[in-house]
Amino acid sequence: MKNIVRVWIGDPYKDGHFNGTAFFIDNHTLVTAKHVVKNHDNETYPNIFLTNMPDGGISPVVKVIECKRDMVVLKVKKAFEIDAVTFTDTLNEGDSVNVRGFYDGESSQKSYENHVSGYINRENTYELQNHLTHGLSGSPVFLDGAICGVTKAISSAKNITYVIPIGELCVNITMSKEKSKEVYADAPFSLGIFKKIYKSFKVVTVPFVVLMILMVLGSKLLFPNLELKDTVFAFMFVAFVLSKLYMYLSDKFRKEM
Repeated sequence: MKNIVRVWIGDPYKDGHFNGTAFFIDNHTLVTAKHVVKNHDNETYPNIFLTNMPDGGISPVVKVIECKRDMVVLKVKKAFEIDAVTFTDTLNEGDSVNVRGFYDGESSQKSYENHVSGYINRENTYELQNHLTHGLSGSPVFLDGAICGVTKAISSAKNITYVIPIGELCVNITMSKEKSKEVYADAPFSLGIFKKIYKSFKVVTVPFVVLMILMVLGSKLLFPNLELKDTVFAFMFVAFVLSKLYMYLSDKFRKEM
């Protein structure tokens, strides 16, 4: 796919080194992981170049826009002819996805099939069941041909690749389930807020229901004359808080394993 390119720190034809993958979201705008273009002091590298461009050449990055998450937007001066780009925010656990990118400065572009194995609620981050090589940081993740996320980190010890949903991008893009033309602009982006609220309730559904049943049955056994309508809202509040606490502790325990 010609929309996906290599990211180099320094001139690739001199002393530059390959550092990751990036992908086009319009004809002069690309996205990659923040750590691909920043050093250990959190400073953006001064000379960033892109190779494997749609015209087969090399292009310097003229502007870097930082997002709050581990993503950056890269600008190039020349406008390139790219393949059509679509985005989706319908990613869920169990989905089959495809990750595309480069793992070194010489090999051809690779395509990896993977599955979404988990979701970290408090970070709005998905987990893929297999870890990929570090050169694939910043690669696009595709769901049914539409970009659904960006690879941000890889844990070989846990055999996990972490993915940030594309809705966290700091430029405005239009999500669509259909393969229609997308719209984007350099502006703060908050489309993901409604998804976050939805997921906040979705992920606690099972423990919430279990706790509600236990509290209702317990109250009927201990206080048989108690009217349910007098306590249901209190039960709902307590069940929701305890469910969120349970999910938080579960996520923390899973990450520390």
